[in-house]
Amino acid sequence: MAEKITTAIIGVGNLASAFVQGVSLYNNDKHDGLWHDVVGGYRASDIDIVSALDIDANKVGMDLARSIFKGRTRKYVNVSDLGVEVKTGILEDDVPAHLRDVIKVKSDGYESVLKELKKTRPDVVVNLISSAMDKSSKRYAQCALEANASFINATPAQLAKSDLSSKFLNSKLLLVGDDLMSQFGGTAFHKGMIDFMVQRGVKVKKSYQLDVGGSVETLNTLDEKIKAMKRSIKTSTINSEAPYDFESAAGTTEYADFLSDSRVSYYWMYSEGFLNSPAVIDITLRTNDGANACNVLFDLIRAVKYCKENDKMSLSDTICAYGFKSPPKTSKIRDSYADFVNAFTN
Repeated sequence: MAEKITTAIIGVGNLASAFVQGVSLYNNDKHDGLWHDVVGGYRASDIDIVSALDIDANKVGMDLARSIFKGRTRKYVNVSDLGVEVKTGILEDDVPAHLRDVIKVKSDGYESVLKELKKTRPDVVVNLISSAMDKSSKRYAQCALEANASFINATPAQLAKSDLSSKFLNSKLLLVGDDLMSQFGGTAFHKGMIDFMVQRGVKVKKSYQLDVGGSVETLNTLDEKIKAMKRSIKTSTINSEAPYDFESAAGTTEYADFLSDSRVSYYWMYSEGFLNSPAVIDITLRTNDGANACNVLFDLIRAVKYCKENDKMSLSDTICAYGFKSPPKTSKIRDSYADFVNAFTN
């Protein structure tokens, strides 16, 4: 029987809410909705949450099972108290102006967070804080390293490409990232459609993806600097699906509070085939952000634990390419999936 994968959550938002609900639901080896039952010899029921940190004063001090339903989150299942109290997190960035009225900030220092991680001894620390909190993300990663835990960076902060990654490897730990890619979200779907058109021999000429959502992360992305950064990441990874250049744009365009955790993605793709005959795709995709990301997150946690226990640190790039929009080494979505499956599920 595989040992538990002790896990710490940084940031108790909509993704963390769906993740905790998933851990609760799949604790008894239920499989409905799971993408991969077993990854690296571990089941979903092997994931054990031992710590959680946040800077929202309305969540700090509460049991994690109750804090996940504070704010703009979606309830899928009932979650019993977990005995995990949300502790105060680190804040080393300025809170964006449009978020200052959304949360009441309460932050702590590096040493307090390090003490918490050393006490709970997680195998894996999962960074789920908001975009543009790059300094805070880096400090959390340094904290995880000092606490002898691997680190999963779901944010766009460029950590997996930094010198921190080699420091983790030298300690026989993994730092994987950056910018989590959902199972069937806007970017994955867009990449898959471009790949399909290329495989069918039509020439992609132009493509765009416009996202509208209602989560706090979507609201955060309305900041022009953050929007430009995320648009650059999404556009770059989408363009990697074709062996030639084509015009494209992808990113969040609007926030609609009534959508809550939902996201609506609009796609338009123009291609040409025989005799330059056009083929135009115009599609709308509606998904729930938190749940859409969790199958990938479950896979990443189990893969990282497998690498640590079996001294397979060389598989770091395979994990990054599978689970993130901005990995150190980008590959096509079809190839990255096949590489991950061959490494961890066969």
